[in-house]
Amino acid sequence: MKIAFWSNVRGRSGVTTNMVCISALASIAGAGKSVLLENHYSCNSIASIVLPGEQVELLKESGRYYNREGIEYVLKGLYSGKDGEELLRHAAMPLLYTSMYYLPQSYIINKEVFNYEFSLVYKKLFDALGIFSDNVFIDTERNENLSSNAILTEADLVVVNLVQDKVALNEFFENYSSIKEKSVYLIGAYQPELLFNYRRICYEYHIPRDRIGIIPYNIELSEAMSEGRILQFLNRNYEKASGRENDYFMRHCKKSSMMVRKNLINLRKRKKEEATENYIKSFNSLVL
Repeated sequence: MKIAFWSNVRGRSGVTTNMVCISALASIAGAGKSVLLENHYSCNSIASIVLPGEQVELLKESGRYYNREGIEYVLKGLYSGKDGEELLRHAAMPLLYTSMYYLPQSYIINKEVFNYEFSLVYKKLFDALGIFSDNVFIDTERNENLSSNAILTEADLVVVNLVQDKVALNEFFENYSSIKEKSVYLIGAYQPELLFNYRRICYEYHIPRDRIGIIPYNIELSEAMSEGRILQFLNRNYEKASGRENDYFMRHCKKSSMMVRKNLINLRKRKKEEATENYIKSFNSLVL
């Protein structure tokens, strides 16, 4: 299943953080094999919050990001006609044992070149990723990116990352009706004391409670992110959180992860039912 994390607001909604939290908790809970990637070049990449600084520097210095690991290696290989599953076995970095992987970016690639190469072969990439893993989580840039519109169209589920700001909320619900049907929602860096809290957003924008979750603001999480140790923070607090703030964060983060998973389960069920119906119709037409 392809799950695109996206926001109409740049830099404030916590798209990357939210995606890592949701996918990591799903992997820890045993929800299958996941792979994470970005469809855009960014200095604040997934790697910056999931890999400690010394590990990032080692990979950069060795050149392994570009030569044998990372998404650029896969994109170039797919464009050359190489087998996608084999490329991914070489390129994907394990993050949580064998249940969660990341396709890292090179630190020397040109942003425009990366975006162009991604747009050329993204269909082949996602076909290969669908074989390699159960769930593909894509950190998707806003619509200026060449491939973002196509990814949002083809994604099985779009996780829209909202901010507690009336202008930004109105802008999304007035202008992006095309993706609302297959969207669920996350409020990142959530602060309950703000005017546009969870209940008010649900009420004013008619969002069903089973299609929205929150990722609370948490100071310790922010510190872990700055050190590239967000996965260690989540793993350490998963069974029993240390302190009231972490307990509040983990409870809601788990609920949000389960919300996404339940919507994915429903999507899989509908796809199977549709496939069965189509098979029966085609069989009946042949008999008749």
